[in-house]
Amino acid sequence: MKPGGIRMKNVTLYYRLYHDRAVTLRETMLNLFNRKTRIENFKALDDMSIDIEAGESVAVIGSNGAGKSTTLKILAGIYRPTSGIANSAGRIASLLDLGVGFHPDLTGEENLMLNGALLGLNRNEMKKLVPEIADFAQLERFMDTPVKYYSNGMFMRLGFSLATAVDPDILLIDEVLAVGDAGFQNRCYERIWDFREKGRTIIFVSHDLEAVSKLSRRVIWLHEGRVKMDGDVEDVLSGYLQNVQKKHISTTATPKEWGTREIWFDSVILRNADGAPASAFRRGERIVVDTVIKSRLSSVVGNVVFGFSIHRTDGETIIGSNNLEMNQPLLSFRGSVNSRIEIDLSIAEPGTYLLGLALTDPAANMNYHWQEFFYPISLIEERKDPPLKLSEAVWIQE
Repeated sequence: MKPGGIRMKNVTLYYRLYHDRAVTLRETMLNLFNRKTRIENFKALDDMSIDIEAGESVAVIGSNGAGKSTTLKILAGIYRPTSGIANSAGRIASLLDLGVGFHPDLTGEENLMLNGALLGLNRNEMKKLVPEIADFAQLERFMDTPVKYYSNGMFMRLGFSLATAVDPDILLIDEVLAVGDAGFQNRCYERIWDFREKGRTIIFVSHDLEAVSKLSRRVIWLHEGRVKMDGDVEDVLSGYLQNVQKKHISTTATPKEWGTREIWFDSVILRNADGAPASAFRRGERIVVDTVIKSRLSSVVGNVVFGFSIHRTDGETIIGSNNLEMNQPLLSFRGSVNSRIEIDLSIAEPGTYLLGLALTDPAANMNYHWQEFFYPISLIEERKDPPLKLSEAVWIQE
């Protein structure tokens, strides 16, 4: 493999979970002889295979417990697989947990020198890097302070600055970037973009789908220790968002799909005004519906009406419109066409709603493709201060 390449093949990892754990020496001895301690093997990763080429920028997403952080720790060499093979080529720098690799009684500079040695840099090389690291982390005044006095933000800034200053072939980042303030996060993003442009391999775990959309060109969705989906950003985030929404929304309106399918929605992605995949929208924020529409007909098809509807979760229709009704151009194409709806709503009642889409030709009495109650969206009102106002409170004693 080239420096920066990663390969995981059929990797399985078990954790040992101890139940009825002893807390005193007496309980430990009793458990030893009476065999009361129950041990369970928990499968954190299940026969996972991933190939990442040098220079790729890859995000790993999934719900809590899906195996995201475990995957990074295997790549970093912290864990060894129970079975399977995990290989990487080149120098790896990781930022996985706050304070990992830092000795609390050593100063910031001493910790940098220690970690540099672990990464294969000699003392002179690290001496040259220390001022740059301190400057980027904005910790020049605190480099001679033991890190046990650092805040979480200071830990994160020092760790990120070190990991990116040593010019690794592979950079592993867990959710810890969320600790920094907005200004430092922007600087981190800029440095990650620089790494990406230099052809370095970047793998990061994040629940921030906007960051995923900005920084990655490929997304791996993990579910229960397995790869559920692996592909380009738009497709994977769209599938993930739909899965999350369907899992958490209680609704009496069941998604329905029908039509001749001579013309159909091949792909639908909901985005915010910045272009990032989204399912929640605030007041004044435009809902962008990006679609790829395909036709099975050999000739050009014209006069296709593209409509949308928004419903409460019980099925009540709130809004419905289409390009014909709004005096917008009808669709006319052969084979395939990209079509977008940009929707501006005035939110009077925040909450969860269901978006439906339709392709029809009313003149020919043709229903090509309907997706009703299909795409859950959350409409969010801005926070009020105060959020509640007291009209009246009555105490009654009988």
